[in-house]
Amino acid sequence: MLEEGSAMLKRTIGIIFLLIIVLSGCTGKDDYYKGIEKKDISDLNDNRNLEYVNEYRGHTDNWAAVYIVYKVKEAAAHKSKMLLRYIGKNDIPPGKLSYSFDTEGGGDGSGTLRTDDSINGIYNLGSSESNGSVASPNSTVKMQVNWNENTETFVLKPILKK
Repeated sequence: MLEEGSAMLKRTIGIIFLLIIVLSGCTGKDDYYKGIEKKDISDLNDNRNLEYVNEYRGHTDNWAAVYIVYKVKEAAAHKSKMLLRYIGKNDIPPGKLSYSFDTEGGGDGSGTLRTDDSINGIYNLGSSESNGSVASPNSTVKMQVNWNENTETFVLKPILKK
């Protein structure tokens, strides 16, 4: 009887250990976008009030970016928002950060700020409101980030609705 209890305890500990390993290994690509996802933008929390949302994502070893274009029903203009997150392994050194992005058929933007202007590694690169053209939902966004004599260029791809 004691041996059965001991074997059961060992099995339970083994299962718990295996679950911990499996769950800790589940840090997929979605973690790159933590804090800059569509769900993190307050205007987008009420889906009933949205006419459309186009979302684009991309990342490198050091940066993850999300560009979102959306229109609220009854509004005259659409809005866009660009968010950038530092995901590098080392702390980002103090200095300047500059960026530029360009969409296919929609907007573009650029700017400069200090690397310590982030909140938890997240940079709000601004938002805009426009009656102009909107990037196609299946197009891409080209992004470039420069910081402390480093440059990374990457493409944000559309997140297509299912």
